[in-house]
Amino acid sequence: MKISFIIATLNAGGAERVCVSFANELCKEHNVSIVKFHKENSFYELDERVSVKTLKQFSFNSLYNKIASRIKKFLALRKALKDEKSDVYVSFLDSTNIACIIANIGLNKPLIICEHSSQSYLKSKIWRFLRRLTYPYAKLLTVLSNEDKIYYEKFVKDVRVLLNPCHFSTQNIQKSKKENLVLFVGRLDENKNAKMFLKAVANLDENLRKDYDFVVAGDGELREYLENLAKDLKINVKFLGKVSEISKLYKKAKVLCLCSFVEGLPTVLIESLYFDVARISTRYKGNLDDLIEDKKDGLLVKTDDFISLSKALSSLLLDEKLLLQILENAEKRKQSFDTKVLSDRLLSFIKEVQK
Repeated sequence: MKISFIIATLNAGGAERVCVSFANELCKEHNVSIVKFHKENSFYELDERVSVKTLKQFSFNSLYNKIASRIKKFLALRKALKDEKSDVYVSFLDSTNIACIIANIGLNKPLIICEHSSQSYLKSKIWRFLRRLTYPYAKLLTVLSNEDKIYYEKFVKDVRVLLNPCHFSTQNIQKSKKENLVLFVGRLDENKNAKMFLKAVANLDENLRKDYDFVVAGDGELREYLENLAKDLKINVKFLGKVSEISKLYKKAKVLCLCSFVEGLPTVLIESLYFDVARISTRYKGNLDDLIEDKKDGLLVKTDDFISLSKALSSLLLDEKLLLQILENAEKRKQSFDTKVLSDRLLSFIKEVQK
């Protein structure tokens, strides 16, 4: 079977990681390609059996070119749908989903579209209108939570829940000695809210701040602001930028903090499971039920409440028994994100769409 995944970019990101994980697994038995919009190489390691094709690049340096190039890019996407001659096409993220549905008009290619954030994350009224208008024309839509499934079923005929796979597995991870390290991993933007993490660190007892290292792994438009904020707060936090081998940090870390306002199914809360990292997360808008049960296999705090985060962090760093209990309970979550199991589930959707 020939399967084509379509995505805007293969830069560092949750949806991009999921796309690569599915492609790497399915290429073992199928002909798999990835069609992407932007020229940058994949941030994540791709199996050599996966072919990657980039749409023709156009200039956006003037108003005329911006308009003309969008039309040309749409036509290039339509041509790619024709030329790939795949048995099924799987697209990722709302704007790409919309573009694929419109490009598929008259071609009637079997198209599965995938959402990777909560439906409420999309704020633009224009894009929400386009999503409402186009999504009913997809053969099948996958979402990350039952809450989103209920929302989309109001106007999309076939909606399925498909969790994000984790490319790590317990079989290929060697246990290593933990260090006094606390992590924040994510894009440095308003939604990921790294500011909350910095303020929580500043609110910790001085001895804890001396005993532990605090690391921010990720990049984005707010990096300079956040680095200056850390200086103003007089806290020692290392900003590492994008980290290609995040597993090296997970192996060392004791605790990971996620501070987002909105999420789909955050990759970091899944990946960190496999490295025995205790997880603290905000009660963000999105799927939490499949990831954390408060005070059982992780800790939950209010969004944008750095005092609550600081208290939760202190409780884990000062109470080793609590930390070990949370890690023991979190073991049971791992099987839900097995790449082979979830790839087989996606493959079953593909076979239904083909019929």
